[in-house]
Amino acid sequence: MDALTAARSMRGSIGMLAMAWLMAPETLAQAAEAGLETETNGAYAVGRLGVLGDCPPDNVVAAAYFWEPERMRAMVAAGRASATPSVGAEVYTGICRRWGEDHLNGMDGVERLGELLEAVVDAASPLGAPTFVGWRDQPRPSESGPAKTMQLAQVMRELRFGRHCVAVQASGMGPLDAILSGPAGAWNAEFFGWPTPYPDVDDLAEQRAAIEAMTDRLHAADLAVLSDGDRQELRDLAKTARAHATAAAGG
Repeated sequence: MDALTAARSMRGSIGMLAMAWLMAPETLAQAAEAGLETETNGAYAVGRLGVLGDCPPDNVVAAAYFWEPERMRAMVAAGRASATPSVGAEVYTGICRRWGEDHLNGMDGVERLGELLEAVVDAASPLGAPTFVGWRDQPRPSESGPAKTMQLAQVMRELRFGRHCVAVQASGMGPLDAILSGPAGAWNAEFFGWPTPYPDVDDLAEQRAAIEAMTDRLHAADLAVLSDGDRQELRDLAKTARAHATAAAGG
């Protein structure tokens, strides 16, 4: 399988797998148990984005990219009032691993999937992908298995996210228009804190499709480290992992 074909598949497999743990109710519950602020989503800002370190809040706004800036600044303030970024990142890394243990346990090929993901993320360029770098540099379990594979899936999701942000910027489209012209539209815009009313984006469909195509091309370069056979295996195992986790969650 060529790199571009494999890259196209990552959003629907690895991307959705990693989104599942970030959005899971148990993630928020475990974050609260660890002392992170959850009423205003500060846990997310100091957890997923805590890997950026104790940087100025606008660095977090820039890296998060799609969040309404004032909303993200408020989340950062609330999150950092409950924990330092390093602690938040450690908490979220642990939650990610536990989610993997609960949802990927018993999956055929889970160790091999982790091996392939590790080869990609360790070779990928850090340029334009700050959250990827932060997650890449979190300590990983020494033993292969569901926990390590899930953590690497999260790293891989952040890698594609970085490529997507670059593609959006290169297109000249702003974050809100990119959200509204995407698959979840207004629901996503509300989730990311953007106030209504929203602009009409019906005329942006072609530009949005071009953004997705550029994202795939940028991510394909990350997958060039693998052979054709390895990319096919990665695609197949990633789809299996998503299906396995969905079944484990009762979906």
